[in-house]
Amino acid sequence: MADAYIDLDRQRLGPWLADLVRSSRALIGWSQEELARRAGTSQATVWRIETDRAGRLDLAIVTRVLSALGIHASISADLRHLADRRHQADSVHAVLNGYAARRFERLGWDTATEVAVGRPAPRGWIDLVAYRPEDRTLVVEETKTDLPDMGGLQRSVAFYEREAPFAARSLGWDPVRVIVLVVALDTEVIEARLRTNRDLAARAFPAPAGATLAWIADAARPAPTGWTFALADPATRGARWLHAPLLGAGHRSPAYVDYADAARRLVRG
Repeated sequence: MADAYIDLDRQRLGPWLADLVRSSRALIGWSQEELARRAGTSQATVWRIETDRAGRLDLAIVTRVLSALGIHASISADLRHLADRRHQADSVHAVLNGYAARRFERLGWDTATEVAVGRPAPRGWIDLVAYRPEDRTLVVEETKTDLPDMGGLQRSVAFYEREAPFAARSLGWDPVRVIVLVVALDTEVIEARLRTNRDLAARAFPAPAGATLAWIADAARPAPTGWTFALADPATRGARWLHAPLLGAGHRSPAYVDYADAARRLVRG
């Protein structure tokens, strides 16, 4: 009998557990009474487990029944989606995300932050979604204060891009187009990581930041083709609040050295 893995869902767990216990007991050659004696429970309890009539499963009893059969059962928890929540609790992340939301709102966009995505339970949170009723466009904005893994970033925004329309409709929006925008903190550290991953970044984020900025302000401008990666400084008050990565060229210097420098200068208290 091969190892078996199953989601912890009562509608699927009950039948699976019933078949596992019943078939394992039969292979060993025990009666329900014998299994119950070895597991320190009653024959009626074994019968209820094997017929999927146990109601609420008592994990302590189930564990004893499985152990008596020589079966080791474990529960694994996938917590990757909670990484989003840890980032959103970050003070600098909150400043940058709020800054982006206000910029969109001033240009006439409807916004929502920390939007849960994934069905039936949340599998992640989009930092910011912005909707322009004029052209029924939805922008999925991912806020980054660090850039440790370009591949991980691509996987995250691809998932958000797929799930965003469902979240938008729950907000009463009706998008016909989804645009992806990554807004990263304007630091020397992020610039250096982008230079290291120059080719990958260019392929993953082909849309120029300047053109995307113009389109955000004016629906008549051409919409971005592909994803956009832009840098931002929450202290900027001018109209040009998004910048293209320097990648070693240009005359503009990053606003901050690193995250710690930004935290000292942006977060008070």
